[in-house]
Amino acid sequence: MPDALPVLPPALTALLDRASVPPRLLHDPAPGQAVLDLAIAAALRAPDHGGLRPVRFVFVSGVARVALGELLAGSLARRAPETPAERLEIERGKPLRAPMVVAAGAAIRHDRPGVPSWEQEASAAAAIMNFLNALDAQGFGAVWLSSGALRDESVKQALGFAEADALLGWIYVGTPDADRPLARSVDPTGVARHWVPGEVS
Repeated sequence: MPDALPVLPPALTALLDRASVPPRLLHDPAPGQAVLDLAIAAALRAPDHGGLRPVRFVFVSGVARVALGELLAGSLARRAPETPAERLEIERGKPLRAPMVVAAGAAIRHDRPGVPSWEQEASAAAAIMNFLNALDAQGFGAVWLSSGALRDESVKQALGFAEADALLGWIYVGTPDADRPLARSVDPTGVARHWVPGEVS
């Protein structure tokens, strides 16, 4: 293979062009089941030591987003009882910012000592990235967000995750505005280097 290709393969172009889309720029329609099935299939192509398929997706749309908002607000109130009502209302409305929210996590197996839990979480995270790329390739926008509620056992249980599982993020999904963010140029300086034995940088 040459060091630099004169024309980039479409798959590489798609990876280089992907950018997160903030919830305020995500609108109806949400992806249908056929789109989600393809995204899940792409997710399952991620590296997966032991073939455990640890990644899990829970799709929340329609009025279920209201219930998710109540879970988030309740979680924040428990974790920070001094939170003002206005802030709790913001938390309650977060799932309504996009037509679909995906709770993404990892089903952790502890009966496979050769595949430690961190590897299973890493595999699930890689699968989530494939899922995002597949949604983008099909014309949808998404963003992967975090919150303190991800470590709340009651939230995890309400969403059907087991005690040993890990919630890894909230993925907001929808049809992006025409003025969706474009991928910014990146500078690889300092990110990668070639190792020379005996040389310490």
